[in-house]
Amino acid sequence: MAVFSSSTQLYSLMQQLVARIEAEYPQATEAMLKSKLVIRFNCQEPAGEMTIDASKRPLKIHYGPTTIKPELDITLPSDTLHQILLGNLNLAKALGSKQVQPKGPVWKVMSLAPLFDQAQKIYPQLI
Repeated sequence: MAVFSSSTQLYSLMQQLVARIEAEYPQATEAMLKSKLVIRFNCQEPAGEMTIDASKRPLKIHYGPTTIKPELDITLPSDTLHQILLGNLNLAKALGSKQVQPKGPVWKVMSLAPLFDQAQKIYPQLI
């Protein structure tokens, strides 16, 4: 059974997570802004799109489809995102096992490490 029952539930939880990261760990936001990346997460089961636009200040996150072109496009099941955020699945391992499928400069995925490190500290408190 899927962890998230709907894209609305997925978006709501991700919005809470991002708000906490921005408030408690501004250095994670700064790391994203230094990367200047635009990254789209295409989640499946349930379907959902989240686009992180770190190309300029302020950092913007779009929940749902947007016309912004990502430099890095990541497709993954929502349950895989859940496991990564819990710390049960390493991002590099998920890439190697093709549970996470990036399109674009794959090496830039690792610029997400500070964001995921902080997310893993907060996410278990939100579920």
